[in-house]
Amino acid sequence: MAKSGNRKTLTALSLQGGGALGAYEYGVLKALYEKRGKGFRPRVVAGVSIGAINAALLIGAKGDPLEALDRLWRERLCVSWPSLFDSSWTGFVPWSMIGLAERNLSFLGNAGMYCLKPEFFLMPALAWLHNSSLYDTSFLRETLADFVDPEKLNHPEKTRLIVTAVNVKTGLLSRFDNSKMELTFDHIIASGSFPVTFPMTQIGEDFFWDGGVFMNMPVGEAVNALEQIEADNPDVEREVIAIELHRMQADLPATLPEAAERFYNLIFSGKFALDRKLYDRYGAFVDLIGEIDRTIPADSPIRNHRGYKMMTRHRKIDRAMVIGEEGRGATGSGGDFSRNALNRRIEDGYSDAMAFFKKNRL
Repeated sequence: MAKSGNRKTLTALSLQGGGALGAYEYGVLKALYEKRGKGFRPRVVAGVSIGAINAALLIGAKGDPLEALDRLWRERLCVSWPSLFDSSWTGFVPWSMIGLAERNLSFLGNAGMYCLKPEFFLMPALAWLHNSSLYDTSFLRETLADFVDPEKLNHPEKTRLIVTAVNVKTGLLSRFDNSKMELTFDHIIASGSFPVTFPMTQIGEDFFWDGGVFMNMPVGEAVNALEQIEADNPDVEREVIAIELHRMQADLPATLPEAAERFYNLIFSGKFALDRKLYDRYGAFVDLIGEIDRTIPADSPIRNHRGYKMMTRHRKIDRAMVIGEEGRGATGSGGDFSRNALNRRIEDGYSDAMAFFKKNRL
């Protein structure tokens, strides 16, 4: 929470999915917290997939949230050249080859998140017929247990936390909201259970996949939650900050890997830029409803109209910002957890965010 002049600012964060691109998200968060000061705390955080994992550490870290995120991305999720070879082979193997090896090691597993199921090594032909996913995500549960205090996830009076997942049977989006239920690691893991790659996550009698399959930018959840906080306080500003990991504009792909990466980005882009005019109109609409509310008599029958009551529940979003559309952006593959790639994305996220704040005088 920050102050703008004499008005208090309520901030909502929208954290997108994107696998290893989540390192860029951490870089942006690092810059945001540095810019806003030590006491800054968002009132709403909505996350999906890797964004849900970042959100869990941001809100529920056992220690300092940014220190936890730094250790997560620079150590726990980093796939690096094994120490055995560091000491024996680095004098003989070119660094470019080591980088290539680290990128390929991500396919076999990530000690902080997933490992290839052993049956795909032992009986690959049968494994394809008897499994609905390639990897086991037990490592992710261990990581969450090491970094996150589940009790701290459930204080909506401090920060409302929302993560999303898709119900596999119904195909509908489920919103797991700490103001309506007790969030557990199952909800965080469900939000990141990317189909085929990772197994479905069971919660009660239902099974869930990654919420990014349905909508990979939970900005609607962020806005809806932010509207409800201090709804009757006229002296607050509301801002939404979304972090885009899959920018819409890019150079033409020249190779098959580049084409595949571009296709992936277009599918999972938040497409928030397309909604910017809509949000501007939305703000004008809320202003108009407020003016009408002040103008019509207190006993007007319009006040009892269902549609009018619904409209007056909305609150203006004073600023809607997207970080990641300009600058270097989150580059590379969402499956590349190599050391150099993660470190580069953290630095790019940090520098892009700082440039954004400077450009917009924030």
